[in-house]
Amino acid sequence: MMRAILIAIALLLAAAGGYAFKEFASARNAAEAPSIDQQISQYLRTHPEEVMTALKLAQANDERRQKAEADQAMESKQDQIFNNPADPIAGNPQGDVTVVEFFDYRCPYCKRVSDALIQLVKDDPKIKLVYKEFPILGPESVVASKIALAAQRQGKYNEVHAALMAHKGSFEQADLLALAASAGADADKLAADMQDPAIMGLLQANDSLAAALGITGTPGFLFGKQLVPGAVSLEDMKKLVSAVRAQPG
Repeated sequence: MMRAILIAIALLLAAAGGYAFKEFASARNAAEAPSIDQQISQYLRTHPEEVMTALKLAQANDERRQKAEADQAMESKQDQIFNNPADPIAGNPQGDVTVVEFFDYRCPYCKRVSDALIQLVKDDPKIKLVYKEFPILGPESVVASKIALAAQRQGKYNEVHAALMAHKGSFEQADLLALAASAGADADKLAADMQDPAIMGLLQANDSLAAALGITGTPGFLFGKQLVPGAVSLEDMKKLVSAVRAQPG
């Protein structure tokens, strides 16, 4: 009986994670350890289906935990998500449906959906679009986001944002400043304003918010409170907006 109990514990702890398994291993009787280790190893080799079952159970439990945490963050951080005055917006500020996009200018999927997102706002005058700069693809992405947020101070965010999304060339700072200037922004003012710690603070806040919501890649969307990871077609965007409007309340 004790042998079976020890094997079951080891199997579950192995599925739960290496640290838990090590804690179990260090706590068992040293004199019995070689025999127990051999029994556990033999059991795992001869019962691989139980290993897979345990791993699937651990994964399902982890996914449920992550969803619960994301749902809690969605409820507790609504102002930060939907109404942060520091966030650039497009469309109707008083719209009845809010779409939030977490994106990176160097992300090819973000570039792919950019035109569809702009078209969505043009086609539907009741949508509020919130941009969450989320530069996760390296230092060049951070520079691009800083320039875009600095352009917001000149009232040129949408123009610079569109130019950066369409850009396929160098992401060196000088080249991006020149690109922003071609979109109508003052490059010298951008170079100064992008160093403001408040801009980096917003990027860090967006990073923390994405983590809380379970957003780990780009693009990541919220249609109302529904999280939609990955690229979305214009047709599907419209369906998602319609679904939000159909919800009671």
